[in-house]
Amino acid sequence: MMSLKLSAPLIGLFSGGLLCLGLYGMSIEASPFLSTAGNSVDRLRSVAADPDVPFLSSKRALTVFEFDCRTLAFGLTTPPIAPEDRTRLNEACYERARSLVETAPGNARLWLTLAQFAATLPDKRDIAFQALERSRAYGPWQYALAIERTRLIATLPDAPPAVMAVADGDTQTLSASYRGREALAQIYITEPGRRDVITAAIEKRAPDEQRHFVGRIQRNMR
Repeated sequence: MMSLKLSAPLIGLFSGGLLCLGLYGMSIEASPFLSTAGNSVDRLRSVAADPDVPFLSSKRALTVFEFDCRTLAFGLTTPPIAPEDRTRLNEACYERARSLVETAPGNARLWLTLAQFAATLPDKRDIAFQALERSRAYGPWQYALAIERTRLIATLPDAPPAVMAVADGDTQTLSASYRGREALAQIYITEPGRRDVITAAIEKRAPDEQRHFVGRIQRNMR
């Protein structure tokens, strides 16, 4: 009994230490949410202003910023990003995306995020091309990613043959699904340079799928 009484203070001290560490960890995880009231624009600006803030070492926090950066990449931020802020935020998001793919190198969505921001930086063009290839390799049948890869590649006139092959493969992926064909119909209208490739992919599909594609084009052009 005496030994238990003597060890009780040590046990209490040890438990208190664990509690403090737990609370500290929770504060690190929660800081992206609590410090900016859930505003993705504010979170992006805080990263750009201080890229070494402690919570960036948190895997969950990195995921939060990956979501915010994708919001920025697709122009969905509220309020909109001012033009004078975009270059700085693009660079910050590029660094966040690069950290994320190092953590999860098999995630096709993260590779696409990296490609989106590398494409905005003139000295990172080769990285954008590599990231597009990796995204396709790890997510060849994810039609949502196939749509965004195709649209991104359309903005890269200097894309090498390997990257154009990614766009061709994604066209085949999209032609095989109902929602994919709807996306291809929109791309067919807005990107005339892709029409031959899209037509070739659709011609390989069943007659009812071809009719669906033509119907979507007609409807979208009204």
